[in-house]
Amino acid sequence: MGDSSFVSGFKTGFGSAFLQFALERLASFGSVAWREIGVIWGVEDELRKLQRTYLKIQELLEHMEGSSLRLFNGSKAWQIWFEDMRKLAYDADALLDHVSLHLSSYCSVNARQENQIFSMVLSSFNELKLPNKICKMQEKLEELAKEMEGLVMIEKLKLDPYKFAPPRFNSLCSTVLFVDDKTVVGRERDREHIVDWLSEKCEGGDFSLMPIVGMGGIGKTTLARLVYDDERVRGVFGRRIWISISMDFDMVRIAKSVVESATLCACNLSDLISLQAMLRDVLSSRKFLVVLDDYWSESHADWDVLSSLFRVGSKGSKIIVTTRSTKVSSIVSCSKAYKLENLSDDDCWKLIEQRTLASMQTNQNLEPISRQIAKKCKGLPLVAVTLGCVLRCKSTEEEWHSILESELWDMPQTENVFPVLMLSYVHLPAHLRQCFAYCSIFPQNHEFEVEELVLLWMAEGFIQPVGARRLEDLGADYFHDLYSRSFFQQYKNPSNKTIYKMHGLIHDMARVVSKDICFRTEYNLSNCYPLFGNACHLSLLHDSSQQIELKASLKNERLRTFLLMSNNVSSRGELHPELFQHLQSLRVLGLSNIGIAELPNSVDKLEYLRYLNLSGNPISHLPESMCRLAALQTLKLTNCSQLRDLPTDMKNLANLRHLHFDVQGQLQSMPLQVGSLTNLQTLSAYIVGRKEGNGIGELKTMNGLRGSLCIKNIEHVLDLKDAVEAKLGMKTCLDRLELQWRKLRSGLDPQLLDRRKNEQAEVLANLQPHENVKELVIQNYCGVIYPDWLSQPWRKFTSIHLQGLKYCDNLPSLGQLPFLKYFAISDLPSLKYVDHNFYGTCNAATFPSLESFQIHDMSALLHWRNVSNDAMPCLNTFTIHGCPNLISLPHKLLSLLPYSSISDCGSLQAVP
Repeated sequence: MGDSSFVSGFKTGFGSAFLQFALERLASFGSVAWREIGVIWGVEDELRKLQRTYLKIQELLEHMEGSSLRLFNGSKAWQIWFEDMRKLAYDADALLDHVSLHLSSYCSVNARQENQIFSMVLSSFNELKLPNKICKMQEKLEELAKEMEGLVMIEKLKLDPYKFAPPRFNSLCSTVLFVDDKTVVGRERDREHIVDWLSEKCEGGDFSLMPIVGMGGIGKTTLARLVYDDERVRGVFGRRIWISISMDFDMVRIAKSVVESATLCACNLSDLISLQAMLRDVLSSRKFLVVLDDYWSESHADWDVLSSLFRVGSKGSKIIVTTRSTKVSSIVSCSKAYKLENLSDDDCWKLIEQRTLASMQTNQNLEPISRQIAKKCKGLPLVAVTLGCVLRCKSTEEEWHSILESELWDMPQTENVFPVLMLSYVHLPAHLRQCFAYCSIFPQNHEFEVEELVLLWMAEGFIQPVGARRLEDLGADYFHDLYSRSFFQQYKNPSNKTIYKMHGLIHDMARVVSKDICFRTEYNLSNCYPLFGNACHLSLLHDSSQQIELKASLKNERLRTFLLMSNNVSSRGELHPELFQHLQSLRVLGLSNIGIAELPNSVDKLEYLRYLNLSGNPISHLPESMCRLAALQTLKLTNCSQLRDLPTDMKNLANLRHLHFDVQGQLQSMPLQVGSLTNLQTLSAYIVGRKEGNGIGELKTMNGLRGSLCIKNIEHVLDLKDAVEAKLGMKTCLDRLELQWRKLRSGLDPQLLDRRKNEQAEVLANLQPHENVKELVIQNYCGVIYPDWLSQPWRKFTSIHLQGLKYCDNLPSLGQLPFLKYFAISDLPSLKYVDHNFYGTCNAATFPSLESFQIHDMSALLHWRNVSNDAMPCLNTFTIHGCPNLISLPHKLLSLLPYSSISDCGSLQAVP
């Protein structure tokens, strides 16, 4: 098979995975609910035919999947058939969604009588011309089924249904594999060589540089990471910086990444001169190690500009560049590049063995097969690891032989994709294939967050319900299944947050198998409109300071995903008022960081929209028409610093599950009756209002909330019953709670002040969270006493931060909290002593798990005393700042700590 047919085959291989999903949607017409609708409208025969035709296509498709390489070999007839089938499946999907929305909107009104609802549903179906659409759909599906049978006959399909057939869905054989240096084999000598070079003293020059050169999948990034994390290397360099370059050479982006990696803080600068100045401050006179991973640019000018960023460090600074290109290595360094060689067959086998040990121990006949497979990996660890993950879920010799004898081993490489890697794709269940291929709409080297990707899969309808399990949990299982099969690699970003990336070759594979269905471009928008007319999923990367204009001429009736992304904080955008008229099938709309000040009212045309991301835009308000998006599941408004209001009728968004916005933004109140949104699981903050309908009692019915919740403006809660009504103790899935009051104005009448102190004490006592809450923040509370629940020893608190507690003159008794690891206090102006009350009255060791203690801006604090010898046995970090009157600290405790920081404590008599 030639290169073009190879690509076409796998492109349609993704198509077959998509068709499996689409046919599941068609199968919905055979459900009990639809049979009842069929009886009402006299279309039960058509629905039965639809079901039979669906089963016929499903049966053929199951046989076809295993031989898609030979069947879909570039034939024009198959391509036309597939496109027609795809269009029909989308029409069916749209009809199902439309009917579901109508049914849910009627049935959600509890007060209506059953016959009234029935009458409205019939009227709605009449308006939709439902019987006529079902009949036409059945006729078209039957026509396609006949065409399919004819094409199969023409191809004279003779299958070995076992040889290539992917497995039906099954659970993974093992848990998620976390890669560490113990799983890397065959690179000990390479590692030692580079560590020795990094340890060498250098007398001249600004920095020394070593290129690591090798083909894709050979392990350059893995080796660089091993060296980067080596304890010997950590001790040599004051700063270590890791930057992923990839094909998209953007000097501003790279400079920002260097700053963020070095400072561990976000950088909002967008011009190169300012970034260079900041880098001089950050790196000046410091000995640093920089890794420039996956460098592609063969331009001398690009390297001259990039290398100039690092000519400010001290002698001995080092740079490692990983690249596939020997030309790149000669551009960046005059010295000889370090060429990474292929692994031995035995090392490839060890990588396979790590992932299949349980199977090989059960059946000893599998080992010789695996050794033959290892020889075919040609020394590429990525291939060995990927195939090991495929074999892990195979248990028989016949299955292992099918992989050993696959024709993919002998196919030519095309579009940067090793054909053998396609085995990992072919052996994915259909539901995972479409999730994997969908990732091609993101740029290479994209940092994936599991939660975000799952929300997108949910919006696309890729995650199929299983019993009562949350779609989010099922989606996380999907992701970790793909991760366990090595489709993703795990990284830590500068803030130590876990993120995931696709290896470049894996991303190339996603791009190939999703061709014509997923479309991504990084060009000027105005030149791209004609190119994606048939795409179902579209992403555009805009990386210019010029104005972004999305015109009404952007038309695609079947487009499901539209993600417009910008890396430029100074972008300015404008959306045409009628933009959404021709994009009415959208499920996902991402318009983050493009500089738009308002969302057109026509957004309500997006009837099926489930995911809307407007983050990072200067939007002050949202149109009321948005509240007619009945299918909306996720609304993201983070970093919208000018947002002042949410739409009045948000209570109508009955399917909303995730609402993200800035906790410390300008939003002053919540819309009325948001308590109606009982499906909400993520709510960044609830802002307590004074009106009926936006008080704290609205939280009563929102027991599905999970993750983090901040409750603001609690000073508006004046009635103890309202605090009880919030029912925080019923919110079992919250793990972080922040309770915020606004500061009392100065000069308050003493009697009124005492009343406020008592009110807030009673309110806090009745805002008792569920014991599952692990992190707690209390801010600007003006009561004098602490609630009893704060000190209960069965609490699972791991972190507590008390801030701005103006009238508390002691600390709560927290010594018996068994899991508390982090404790911080700041701005408690009445606190003079940290004493025995803080430790509690029990004789057991106090603060058994505490690791970090932070004290900041305590103007009245004089002494920290009465520390027993067995207190805080795990404490390793202590920081105190801004305590000008502090006289004494527990010298014995603090002198033993590996890290302590004391600053701005001018009265301290002795420093531990």
